[in-house]
Amino acid sequence: MVDFTYAKVKQLVVHFVGNKAQEEGYEIAKNGLTDISEDLNRTLISIFCDGFQDDDFFHFTHETSLDFNEVYTYSNNIFTDDMHFLEDTESIVKHLYSESTHPNIKSGDVWIFELEGCVVDGNFTNAIGIFKVENKEVYVKNDFSGNNFTISYDTGVTGTDLDKGCFIFNDAREEGFKVLVLSRLSKNDSIYWKDRFLAIEKTADEKFYTESFVHICTDYIKQKEDSLMEKASFVKATSEYMQSSEMLDVDAFTEKTIENPVQQAEFKTIVENFEQENNFRMPKEFQVDEEKAEKFSKKVRKTLKLGRNMTLTIKDLENLNEDDFVQGYDQERGRNYMIVYFDE
Repeated sequence: MVDFTYAKVKQLVVHFVGNKAQEEGYEIAKNGLTDISEDLNRTLISIFCDGFQDDDFFHFTHETSLDFNEVYTYSNNIFTDDMHFLEDTESIVKHLYSESTHPNIKSGDVWIFELEGCVVDGNFTNAIGIFKVENKEVYVKNDFSGNNFTISYDTGVTGTDLDKGCFIFNDAREEGFKVLVLSRLSKNDSIYWKDRFLAIEKTADEKFYTESFVHICTDYIKQKEDSLMEKASFVKATSEYMQSSEMLDVDAFTEKTIENPVQQAEFKTIVENFEQENNFRMPKEFQVDEEKAEKFSKKVRKTLKLGRNMTLTIKDLENLNEDDFVQGYDQERGRNYMIVYFDE
């Protein structure tokens, strides 16, 4: 859990980076700001921090050593001795420029600042924010002088303009720090920002495993679109299991929620396919994250396709009973039918 309520911007700088493929270059600011008023601090926190709604942590990686991950190294330098803040932010911008080789990557301002007073999992810590602003809002402003007024316009940064940004928290240093990333990235931007520039991957904790398992369960349910009761039965059993168990054993879960051995094998195949596609292995047992588990029923498609032009929506799929509907085939008409019983 991350809380920016008490956060204060200790120092910041704004550089510029262009597209390397188009030889646009980069510009390095020679000064940073350290004397930041309370009003400006509140505005900055609102613009740059409010967009981080999720607390799914990432961490820096490198196939050889974390010391060879550029952003990790320069962030570590700032956390260790922020007297060289400007020098290290210049190195970060140069690294970002070296990764800006795709012709579609836009130029933009690079905001880098150090925060103090961030709360991460109940502990105060410092953080480094890195944001690339490629688009700015146009706004109109007016001014009064006596009985006369004037109107002008300018461009500036708002929270809605941010799509490439991250916070690096001075926590879990040996494991690659705790990193939060804005979730608005497109697929191509994700490769550019997360994979190439930051070189991060999701931290495998109970939140990650629970969310991954929820994805696996919803993938399995998609195969049950034509069998409403199988779908409802699995959703109900899964919700009950996650709500009643602090630990989730994958094998025990499969046996308890799916009775048919053939379908149990189908579920295990989905688990294996998910692991291969995402390049990780689910542990045999893991702690259930309650917040992620509660989102399971919301992710389930609560619909049943009835032929080509009709869909039945069930609001409370978990409480569906077998005697709530009757399905059959009308021989005389040569068509399928369904009778649905419901309370007003």
